[in-house]
Amino acid sequence: MNDEIVGGLRKLGLTEYEAKSYAALVGLGEATAREVHEASGVPRTRVYDILKDLTEKGFAEFVQGSPTYYRAIEPERVIDRLKEELLEAANRSADELKRLNLETPVPTPVWCVRNEWGIKNRVRDILKRADDELMIFCRSPEFLREHRSYLLSDLKRGCNLVLIVDKIEKFVDLGLDLREIGNGAAEIYRDVQVDGVNYSLECMMVADGKESIVITKMGDERLAVVVKLPVVSALQKGVLEHLV
Repeated sequence: MNDEIVGGLRKLGLTEYEAKSYAALVGLGEATAREVHEASGVPRTRVYDILKDLTEKGFAEFVQGSPTYYRAIEPERVIDRLKEELLEAANRSADELKRLNLETPVPTPVWCVRNEWGIKNRVRDILKRADDELMIFCRSPEFLREHRSYLLSDLKRGCNLVLIVDKIEKFVDLGLDLREIGNGAAEIYRDVQVDGVNYSLECMMVADGKESIVITKMGDERLAVVVKLPVVSALQKGVLEHLV
């Protein structure tokens, strides 16, 4: 059984056993429950119920007999229906989440983000929310290269962008207006090692002196710390202002 096919069907909403049984039916053309069990690996005690579910959902047809034969509905039709149902469910969930209004304590002002997708989303969030000024201190050309298009497209018109880098020669190919930190300031942001783990500051972004995100590398792992506490962000902004 092709794991990629089964994985794709599961992402579209089928259970593992449904995905395996449907894929087996597509491959076999017409088959009995026993043949589906043998081809798919779905336990024999479950295959009858799974095939019944598939027929009730409209993903398979059957001919009553002894034994009963099953065949799959055309994959194109099934995939189109699954995509429609998935999109409808996603839109419905998004609408319901927007309307959700629970009484909760004051939101926690500091959050940590560890996965790459989450970090990218947080960076875009702060770019879009900056109204008057966005200050960025960056030591990683790769980071600015990754987010350059967002800097040009997401930042509001009239928002002042201040880009500070540790060594301007590392960033010259990006075509951005850059400022280099002054002599001696680089020592503040040098890599440090604690308990055998190397910590390296990659980027700090401060929006309107009210919220910030600091991205660091801990060994081979990236970590973003999101701060929505104006007193802390204002201090971070003050530090960045004294770098140049």
